[in-house]
Amino acid sequence: MDIMNKLPDHQFQDADDFLAFTSIYEDENRTKAYLKMLNRNRKVIQGGCCVEAGCGLGIFAGHMAAMGAKKVYAVEQNRLMYQMAKERLSTCSNVEVVHSRIEDFCPPEHIDVLVHEFFGQLLFDEDLNSLDNIKFKPGIILPDSGRLCCGVLDATPYTDEFVTPTTIKKLSGVLVSGLFESQNNELQFPVVDWHAEKPFNFETEINIATHEGDLLAFGLQVYNKGTLLCEAEKCDNWSLVWTPRSGNQFAISFEPGLYGSEVLFRWLD
Repeated sequence: MDIMNKLPDHQFQDADDFLAFTSIYEDENRTKAYLKMLNRNRKVIQGGCCVEAGCGLGIFAGHMAAMGAKKVYAVEQNRLMYQMAKERLSTCSNVEVVHSRIEDFCPPEHIDVLVHEFFGQLLFDEDLNSLDNIKFKPGIILPDSGRLCCGVLDATPYTDEFVTPTTIKKLSGVLVSGLFESQNNELQFPVVDWHAEKPFNFETEINIATHEGDLLAFGLQVYNKGTLLCEAEKCDNWSLVWTPRSGNQFAISFEPGLYGSEVLFRWLD
């Protein structure tokens, strides 16, 4: 879904983010995985104070409220999503919908559980680093870890008469989301890890000299307590990201941008 007319910058960003949020809820596998995760943490949610950061429509905030949370803060920065969440959760007496960035939110009491979905397709390419700047320390963060993985593949099974090997080579150094559909098991080794209890690692170098193939695929994996919750392509919210192989070693790093983190990718040889 694309916005076709010219709008003031603030209105365009609100509407663009709003459309992106609504598409997230089409990913039923992601929603089911998150609800199972919440149910596995029922004991700490019941009677506790909870936050859903970047709550969107507030589905998980409402679920935690129904599970018996003492208080749930549904925190949302986007003006349109905040309005919808406030309407949707208006009957939940133990839910307070807050229009704020999660980094600016200051709860008046200790927070037992923080639930988020700040993962980008390349792990850090959205708002995951915002959790490093929150003004409170929750008892637990759900999910608590994520991983960007990579695979080195033979391009032949993925190409066709339009997207040919020659076409792909023209994209050297370019990371393209959704260029090909998954044929399963593309992700072979980790590139970058994130864990809620450890400092962010925003830059890494990877040597692939021992791997054969002329095509790279990157994909997100989301974990909680060591259990895989979601994986790119298996959960529609995250696609695989592709680029042609142009060497034996590459570097990938992330830096703050205007709308989340920006990805820097380059070949080293």
